[in-house]
Amino acid sequence: MKVSHYICIVACTILALLGCENGGRQSASRTPKSSDTLYTADAAMYMYRKDPDRALIIIDSALIVGNIDPFIADFLRAKVYAHSNEKPRLDDAITLCESLLLHDSTSVAATSTAYHRCNVLQLIMDSYRLKNDDERWLKYAIELAELDRKLELETEALRMEAEIGSVLTHLGRSDEGMNKLNDVIEALDDSPLSIDRMDAGIVARKRKIKVLMENSLFELVIPEAKAIIRKLDDYQRSPESYAEDSFRLPPNDEDRASYCDYYRAQAWGFIANAYALSSPANPAEARKYLSLFEKSEYGKSFYGRSLISPVWKALGEWNKLLAIDDEIVSRLGADTINADYANTLKDRADAALAQGHLAKAFSYLDRYTTLQRELDRQLYEGQAHEYAARYHASEQDRKIKEAESESAKKDIVIIFFIGLMLVSTAYAYHFALQRKRIKDKNQVLVRMINEQNEIAESASPEKTVVPDKELFNRIDESIRGEKLYTSQSLQRQDIIDRFDISRKNLNDLLSAFANGQSFTAYINSIRLQDAVSMLREEPDLSIADIADRVGFSPATFREQFKRQFGMTPTEYRQNL
Repeated sequence: MKVSHYICIVACTILALLGCENGGRQSASRTPKSSDTLYTADAAMYMYRKDPDRALIIIDSALIVGNIDPFIADFLRAKVYAHSNEKPRLDDAITLCESLLLHDSTSVAATSTAYHRCNVLQLIMDSYRLKNDDERWLKYAIELAELDRKLELETEALRMEAEIGSVLTHLGRSDEGMNKLNDVIEALDDSPLSIDRMDAGIVARKRKIKVLMENSLFELVIPEAKAIIRKLDDYQRSPESYAEDSFRLPPNDEDRASYCDYYRAQAWGFIANAYALSSPANPAEARKYLSLFEKSEYGKSFYGRSLISPVWKALGEWNKLLAIDDEIVSRLGADTINADYANTLKDRADAALAQGHLAKAFSYLDRYTTLQRELDRQLYEGQAHEYAARYHASEQDRKIKEAESESAKKDIVIIFFIGLMLVSTAYAYHFALQRKRIKDKNQVLVRMINEQNEIAESASPEKTVVPDKELFNRIDESIRGEKLYTSQSLQRQDIIDRFDISRKNLNDLLSAFANGQSFTAYINSIRLQDAVSMLREEPDLSIADIADRVGFSPATFREQFKRQFGMTPTEYRQNL
């Protein structure tokens, strides 16, 4: 008894300590101001690119008033932090994401938990990419691809495969990475026409083009960029041939045109780069595609013009190059200790040298060299700090494992001695109770025989349950009236538990009063009835919104609707 008491006391102490530790871990928050009137996740996400600090205040306010739960609040904070290129905030985003990956949120439906994990994995992967931590970028990209496949999101998995191929080339595994990129592009090109697969294929080709340009394989860039343009041209000629299965593409024609303009302009930029930087260069073709690029909306933007800077430099268009550099310097303001500012100094040095201004060129080059040395020093210090942190974490893990190993050895010794005592006690009682056991055994056998006879006599045949139409009507009215079917997580067991009936009773009711449908088919038929009404009576609702409201995912909604009615929801709405 003393040993069992000791074990109970130790267990309770450990649980209490764990409870205190978890209770004490709270996210840092700010006191909401009276001017904070938008206490929603949407308001925070609308604000976070323009004013990150304001977005963080809105997130805290939304949490306090109960509009979002702690899990979502931490995810939104991580998203705000990840948008910053500042290392401390990226580290904060990573810390939050790592804690979220260990967190089992009870505030969301079980079917949604995996999708929340997808979002967190995407965010931590992007954060490590911004930190140029290729190993961890690769780790989370692989995990996300595996999760996408478990969720049967094959196109999303292929997107991640393209990311994996890209990062493998950064890690020096160029052949492996390029083979993976080619496999992804081939798989997407061979798939049925779909907006989502088209978008994934374009992104995969952009990843491949970036790798080719990093390795100065400019002649291979041109066919890949032209393949992007052909795909966009085909889509705009016959959009009806592409299944509308992507949440990424804007729903209206104007925004879709902007989408195509954006990717087509990037492709023109890639081609212009390739012609200008290849050996031998082809200035005429480079200028031809530059002209197309500059006429596009994307080509007029700051980021678009920044993309094309190397082409102006290669073509000797110094005025255009320096105009872009001037805008970069203006945007940087007082922040002049960074790679972007260093690049502008190098551009100015090259321009001055090309124009014969040697003194000015050497002045810029000297400033560039000094700044580059400082950036290299910071980089090495940062890497050293990162390696030291990893080493420290590794040492901590080793010490923890050693302590756990020692503790396990002690536990084994204690268990051994307790076992030995129990065995000794058992043998001591064995001989003393041997005769009594034989007698008790016979008495037990007699008692068991009697009890079994009594049970057999009292048992009655199972009564046949006649399906109860009134009960079915109550179940049907609850499912429809309370809109239980709108939850994607609704299960047969939920109805069984709610109405205190057996699985067989429910199946008999469905067989008798629901045309013999299975539970899933019965629920889907109710969902489709509601969806048809919404399609007819609420034309402003999107197909995806209707799917969500009746408890379908967009893809399942489209599949079930077509199977039931012989046409897609879009086709039905168009023919009203």
